[in-house]
Amino acid sequence: MTAKDIFKGTIVVLLTLLGAYVVVMSLHILVVVLVAIIVASAVRPAVLRLMRWHLSEGLSILVVYMGLLLGIVALFALVIPPIVTSLTTNLTSEDRLANRIIVVENWVATNVHNITGSDITLPDPAAVRSGVSNAVETIRPALPSLVGDASSTLGEAVLVFVMGVYWLTSHQRAVEFIVQLFTIRLREKVESVVYEIENMMGSYVRGIVFVAVFIGAANFIVLLVLRIPNAATLGFIIGLGTMLPIVGGFVGGGFATLLALLTGTPVQGLAVFATFVAVQQIETHYLTPRAMSRSVGLDPLLTIVAVLIGFTLGGVVGAIIATPIMGTIAVLLRELVIEPRKVTVSPYTTMQDGLILMNNEPVLEQIPAPVPTPTATSTQPVAPQPAAVSKPSTTASGILLP
Repeated sequence: MTAKDIFKGTIVVLLTLLGAYVVVMSLHILVVVLVAIIVASAVRPAVLRLMRWHLSEGLSILVVYMGLLLGIVALFALVIPPIVTSLTTNLTSEDRLANRIIVVENWVATNVHNITGSDITLPDPAAVRSGVSNAVETIRPALPSLVGDASSTLGEAVLVFVMGVYWLTSHQRAVEFIVQLFTIRLREKVESVVYEIENMMGSYVRGIVFVAVFIGAANFIVLLVLRIPNAATLGFIIGLGTMLPIVGGFVGGGFATLLALLTGTPVQGLAVFATFVAVQQIETHYLTPRAMSRSVGLDPLLTIVAVLIGFTLGGVVGAIIATPIMGTIAVLLRELVIEPRKVTVSPYTTMQDGLILMNNEPVLEQIPAPVPTPTATSTQPVAPQPAAVSKPSTTASGILLP
């Protein structure tokens, strides 16, 4: 190995390390970009529909994003104030919060004794007051950082909207640029894979939004009929938690039940929990398998693994985008590795009546060898051919004819 080769290898290693460092340092920005692309993929069908209604591309994108923004602002303005009021009231009055918990404990102990005839052991009031005091003292110093995190999240949301607009306006050019990175033979395949990934991401986002809206609206309607206070807020919390696959619904339902216990009576908290469980059955057995599994096409076990990995690496946002990332990896593996491998390994595979038939060798059609015909210059004698014997035929009267 010459000194020139060593120098080139050193430069490649240094550039690789530099690229990895840049990616790690800008990982947060890359996540924001990915979220923007996923959201843009979800709203792109609406933009295309408005363009078919003879609106310009820029105006269609503006209408879609402004409608989305106004809907989110109106929803948060409706449901956030009750949450803030409840948290502020309970954090500023430790005795009130402790008294609410003690009332719930007494109610649970009384009903368990009436139903089962046995007593249960719950924390005594002094322990409850001490635990509440310690929890409040732990949460209060973290409130300024929570406000800062909320401001940062708002800024990132604005960035997602802006970058999504730019992605939609330059969508075709971006796809063409990606396709041109490959050879002419692969460009058609690469373009189909890019559009398949985009459709998968958009379908996934539309699916989870549909499920969240349905679950939130269903809980809101039932709680409103039962005259539960802050029914809109509780329904919003449950629906928002449903957007986190697999485990998010239970987190949202638990938080909504806790909020109902702190702001209402134990019976109202029990009603919220029962409503959540009933509606959750519809979401688990009907909505999610049809609205989300079809869009991503992942096994539920892989979905759980993806959500756990995403939550570990990126919190709630990481858990939400982990499923479309896993779906993208599945599409790439299927189109670029699995399908070509199937063609290479078993080129003579056929399907018949649901069974896979493997043929090791192709069956060739048997072609009879040509019979040599005698020529005028041939000196070899030709064997005489036997005369053809005709079968007798009969007429309608039964007489044999030659």
